[in-house]
Amino acid sequence: MKKVLLASLIGVLAPALGSAFILPTRTILQKTSDNAGSGIYAVEQEVQFANGDDTILVRETWLIDNDRTMRLTVTGTKELQGNFRMQFLYAGGQRWTVLNGNRKSDKTPDDFLEKYLNFRNPDIFANTLASMKIIPAGAYSKRLTAKKGDDIKYDAESWVRYSRTGGAVNYAFGTPTPEDDKNNYPGLWIEQDQFVVRKVRLPSQVEMTADNYNQFAKGLHYPRTRTIRWGNNTATIRLISASARPATAASQFQPNSLDMNTKLDGLDKLSAKDAVIEFYSRFR
Repeated sequence: MKKVLLASLIGVLAPALGSAFILPTRTILQKTSDNAGSGIYAVEQEVQFANGDDTILVRETWLIDNDRTMRLTVTGTKELQGNFRMQFLYAGGQRWTVLNGNRKSDKTPDDFLEKYLNFRNPDIFANTLASMKIIPAGAYSKRLTAKKGDDIKYDAESWVRYSRTGGAVNYAFGTPTPEDDKNNYPGLWIEQDQFVVRKVRLPSQVEMTADNYNQFAKGLHYPRTRTIRWGNNTATIRLISASARPATAASQFQPNSLDMNTKLDGLDKLSAKDAVIEFYSRFR
């Protein structure tokens, strides 16, 4: 009888205990932002696109200051060498590039993915999640309150739960997708122990997973491998190197520093052409 009673009691209390031990949103986003490093970084990575018989490899060279200020140079490798190149500058919510010898700008894409690994301001991080309705507005500003004396009141946050992905326990933000819904709900998964982004799903159904994190200079935690899926397409990213750069590198975040004209000729006869162009139009 005692065993039955104990089992019943555990069953009743388990949900409450589980939610009580989930850290507040404010704490999780602050710790994750702390792991995005400080100062300017140079990141080299290889992106692979597979489509039919085609496997395309391109090299990306990033210069990153934060989630809003970056510079990207893309060059082709192997058969694309010399026939594929692009350059982008992200600053002030605008994306700059050079087309036909002229600099042009447009709004940074809504599905720009690199920012999710480079939020250094938890308030901006939270506002971005709120704009996608992953967390409610004001979730980051919510604080623990004292009831009386030393008693602290903590109200469980319904928008965050425990979830397993990438072989690790994560804080999962967002509403779980109902089984009968054809479209997955947007969400963000942050690893419980390391406080790094392991998965993000955007309202557009684009999904990015990040694995094999390493620590680099000045507190930067960055994934060695990533996978981006959209529609029937997949891109795999392999990190080559990540290193700190001096503050003088900030001069390269000016539109007039762009010096590479877009060239896409090498893609013309490849079946993966549309996937590559969509990738750099939507996610870069």
